[in-house]
Amino acid sequence: MTRPPLHFLTGFCLLTAAAFTARAQLVLNEIGGTIGGGNYGTQAGTVAFGFDEIGGGGLPIHKIPNIRDGIFGNSNSWIGDSPNSFVGLNFGAAAVPVGGVAWGRDNTANFGDRTAGNYTVHYTQVPNPGAGLGVTGNAATGWASLGSVNYLFQNTPTSPISMSRRHLWSFPSVNATGIRLTAPGSSFADGACIDELEAYTFSAPPVSLVTTGGSMDTGTNIGLNTISTAFAKDLLGGGAFAPTHTIPNLNDGIYGNGNSWIGDSESSFAGLDFNGSFTINRAAWGRDNTGAFGDRSGGTYMLQYTTTPDPNASTPDGNWITLGSVYYDHNGLDSADRHEYRFDPVTATGLRLFVAGNGIGTGIAIDEFEAYAIPEPTVAGLALLAGAGLLRRRRK
Repeated sequence: MTRPPLHFLTGFCLLTAAAFTARAQLVLNEIGGTIGGGNYGTQAGTVAFGFDEIGGGGLPIHKIPNIRDGIFGNSNSWIGDSPNSFVGLNFGAAAVPVGGVAWGRDNTANFGDRTAGNYTVHYTQVPNPGAGLGVTGNAATGWASLGSVNYLFQNTPTSPISMSRRHLWSFPSVNATGIRLTAPGSSFADGACIDELEAYTFSAPPVSLVTTGGSMDTGTNIGLNTISTAFAKDLLGGGAFAPTHTIPNLNDGIYGNGNSWIGDSESSFAGLDFNGSFTINRAAWGRDNTGAFGDRSGGTYMLQYTTTPDPNASTPDGNWITLGSVYYDHNGLDSADRHEYRFDPVTATGLRLFVAGNGIGTGIAIDEFEAYAIPEPTVAGLALLAGAGLLRRRRK
């Protein structure tokens, strides 16, 4: 794999994915989650606008103002009345910095219809924009495109509900008086559904691919079980496939399918409790670095860290901060190899790898989850840390 996977795009090429594709500048930061502080959408003075409403506006549970009421779910959503309708946020006469947007069909995960198709994010610098500011997305009408996302299927009982969940996207910051989301139609020839449209100032922190394949540095990897404790949301078969697939296999220092963890759901996660606080700037993981297995590797991977002491599978989602996301667009040996990523240093007590699933109803496999601290500890220092970690775990 030659592209930097923690960014969806290289230049302006379109990448095919099993669940969705993104083009131009949009980078996925979060699936699910909650409305964050600083959301322009819920601030006083922001006005919602849209091209149309289903039923000509006769359904109060699907009105344009619902996109900024701060409430997730189908009953507080907007649905367009045409196949390529749009909805947007007017920030006022003065432009503000915008570096992220979020939207979803139903973040409560009760409804998954009206999700498939192409979504395009636009921004404008025209004061007080509204539905009358041009219908086509180009600079001549006051709107410029920030990027597009194509959700390739509707949610069904056999497809992940994550398609309808809130998705948070970031991009290089722009000054904008408003944003607009052009939403696809559904198979019923009417509009897509949006429960909340959010806008933020931030841009994604830089994260880049360092190595594909290769091997861990056992002398400096603080993720190893001599220091860190592995945890996970769930385990394939509830542990019925032990010892081949267990949670401790995540950081036992052994690559390969025979010493791996496999989640038992399409929205699972695995993590490392460092048993202390470290400044880290690299992480690595893979499905099977021996090259024998390439299945269970396609899907979205979201790398997160926390400063919460002694993190585990019960640590709330709100305590995890996203470093970046990657979508492996197929199951195969190039996706299954170990991939090492570098990011700006953060001080953390643990790492979590959220895996949104591969679209075929089975969990993702991870043979090793690695973490590297800076300054890199010496072998002697790691031995001392390992001893301290073992003592601390005995006291828990």
